[in-house]
Amino acid sequence: MRRRTCWPGWGPEVSFARWLRATSEHYLMVAAQQKMAAKYQVEPPPRPRGAEVFWLRVYVPAYQAVPWPVRSALMRRMPGSHRMTWTKTQHPRGPN
Repeated sequence: MRRRTCWPGWGPEVSFARWLRATSEHYLMVAAQQKMAAKYQVEPPPRPRGAEVFWLRVYVPAYQAVPWPVRSALMRRMPGSHRMTWTKTQHPRGPN
């Protein structure tokens, strides 16, 4: 049995890969909000505390330093919906 990690709001269990993706997306968004707040001189999100410090001060800069081809290759190898490919376009059928 695979180990599961709890994530508030998603029910009792969620896979580690899903938790990692959601957490990554969240802190990348927070970092983008901080950058936009500084650019437009508006109030930024609250300062990071606890584990947030790791995500915002270590993970986000490391993620942004990795070239896109490497990030893309890593994402393709991880489980999740981002591995799904586009379906072929279905041509509309005329009247029978």
